[in-house]
Amino acid sequence: MKIGRMLALLTAAAVIPVLPAGTGAAETVPEKQGKMVIGYLPEWNYQPYKSLDFSALTHINIAFFEPDSSGDLQCDIPDSELKKLVDKAHDNGVKVYAALGGGGNCNGFYDCLDTSAEMKSFDEGLMALCEEFSLDGIDLDIELGSGDRIWNIYGDWCSELRGMCDSRDMGLSTATAQWVAGKVSPETFALFDHVNVMAYDNDLDKSSHSTYEYAVECLDWFAREKKIPAEKLVLGVPFYGRGYDSSGALDWGSYIPFADAVKASPDYYSLDSYNGAAYNGAVTMKKKAELSKQYGGIMIWELTLDAGGEYSLLKVIADTLAEKSGPLMGDVNADGIFDISDAEDMQSFLLGCGTELRDWRAGDFTGDGVIDTFDFVMMKKALADKNSGRNKVIVSDVEGLFAAVRNAKPGDDILVSPGVYDLAAYQGAQKLDTEAEGTEEAHIALKALDPLDPPVLTGNTTEHGYVLHIKGDWWRIENIVCTDFQKGIVLDHSDHTVISGCEIYKTGAEAVAIRDGSSWCTVKDCNIHDTGLVSPGYGEGVYVGSAKSHTEFDHKCDHNRIIGCVFKNIAAEDIDIKEYTTDTEVGFCTFYGDGMTGENYAGSFIDTKGNDCNIHDNTGYRNGNPKIVAAFEIHEQVEGWGYHHIFENNTVYMDQPYGAENTSRPMYVVDGWFSDFTVKNNRVDYGEGLIDADKPEFYNSDKVTFG
Repeated sequence: MKIGRMLALLTAAAVIPVLPAGTGAAETVPEKQGKMVIGYLPEWNYQPYKSLDFSALTHINIAFFEPDSSGDLQCDIPDSELKKLVDKAHDNGVKVYAALGGGGNCNGFYDCLDTSAEMKSFDEGLMALCEEFSLDGIDLDIELGSGDRIWNIYGDWCSELRGMCDSRDMGLSTATAQWVAGKVSPETFALFDHVNVMAYDNDLDKSSHSTYEYAVECLDWFAREKKIPAEKLVLGVPFYGRGYDSSGALDWGSYIPFADAVKASPDYYSLDSYNGAAYNGAVTMKKKAELSKQYGGIMIWELTLDAGGEYSLLKVIADTLAEKSGPLMGDVNADGIFDISDAEDMQSFLLGCGTELRDWRAGDFTGDGVIDTFDFVMMKKALADKNSGRNKVIVSDVEGLFAAVRNAKPGDDILVSPGVYDLAAYQGAQKLDTEAEGTEEAHIALKALDPLDPPVLTGNTTEHGYVLHIKGDWWRIENIVCTDFQKGIVLDHSDHTVISGCEIYKTGAEAVAIRDGSSWCTVKDCNIHDTGLVSPGYGEGVYVGSAKSHTEFDHKCDHNRIIGCVFKNIAAEDIDIKEYTTDTEVGFCTFYGDGMTGENYAGSFIDTKGNDCNIHDNTGYRNGNPKIVAAFEIHEQVEGWGYHHIFENNTVYMDQPYGAENTSRPMYVVDGWFSDFTVKNNRVDYGEGLIDADKPEFYNSDKVTFG
């Protein structure tokens, strides 16, 4: 037993595991990157390992090992070369797994496993092989249909392998697809350290066997149907293309390496089709690598099909995963900043007080896949180090407020004393604006000196001006009251800014605008009310992005979050998510329908024209407003936008099943006739009590997926 495994067992009593019960020990990913990059290397073409870029990989799976007639595992790579390969991988911090089976190589396994004695003998031989070649783990790639007899013993086999791997500090994974996984239970999948999802060779799609949409569908299916946590799902991508026959069916005889397409012309590097074959070029591969950041990483079939040098798809994957983005270390409550509230949540979680960590991985300071007291100690030290250099600036008048905000430096805490600050009276500005920028390590904070007596920033008219106009990154605006302006808080090209605990009301138009390329921003626990007093059709509570007609703005406003906010007397939609935006999350918000005017087509709590929105755990009250004709609406303002949303755990009180202004129109929970979206555990009250919205009649689309 290795030291790492012994320490894990010795400290088990002080550890709160994050992985499900029954799961093997969490795998330690090499420090060179946070996500797994797993490449299969085939036994029939193993020689390219000598020039392989190991720095781009975390795992190599040797494909394949299969039993001979005596039950001994065979691989066509000479023993001496296999040892050299493993040594080179280990020198570069890369794990090597033995992949068992593969397409066409699986029929001999059942005969080696059909009795407990044979299974034990076979598995002991497998362990001996791994020890002989210093392999780090096993990958089960059993590609047989759901009717095959092997699935009757598969769970027992995996359970025995899990125990053997644990005792040797080895990993255990599987490669699978929907057509393979039918009879594999969630309990069996929980035994694997990670699951490689083969999101390719789709013979139902007539244009490409491995689209981005198919990748999303496969990952969603395994998460939903097999209960596999996102961090254990690894997205499989092809380094090859397949063609189609004259009937439009997938031609299984066609198989074109990506390298061949690029060899024909470098132009094919960024495309997805060559000579009638569909593949994933650099653009699509980058998009899939971005998707894999939400999961455990990416898997490749297979490495020798790649083009070399600057045209390498492996390089695209490595470069994309190395790009700085995503959650901040220590930010366990996922509000966009690491501060004392994260330490409080971590302590409450460890004490078992019922607190849930929205992003536990941000608190895994030791990188061992569990949250324990060691992480808490390291978090407190990191927090102390982080806060030690902060500069407190206390302001008590308008002049001091303008100076502090406009001249802010990274690490400034601008603490605003209680009182009313009339911004319009200061040089006629009617706008508190700044281009100052914080950093990830040292954000800029503008917050109430006394959160129980917050300062009020006010103007003198709802027709002009903004309360706050932030044009820099890494701001935190906390416990500020904003009122009597055209707009409340406007973020332009501002990333990682958090608006928290603010009250924003009495605005001529929208209360909060996240626009002009602003991404990774959060609006949290805010009270937003009485908007659109001058322009009801543009009086949204929170406005994400910009309409396509506003060509002066960068429309790409991605990964923004509206969490725990309350909306009331909002003249337009409570939240309007515009076209060209991606991955907006709206959760735990409360919407009151009072005051919605219906102007400019405003007729729902949330209107989204972007893609990949996650709308969950919200509560909406129509309160008899006839202008509200659906709880949530989806529109296609631009072709290709308005798709792939998730609506989960929302509760809406819609008063009546049909709209008051058009009695032939059903009062849908989600109205998006053209769109594909997923729904799960939503509830609706049409005036006769809450019911489960679990039937197609509650959704205006033929493309709804029920979770």
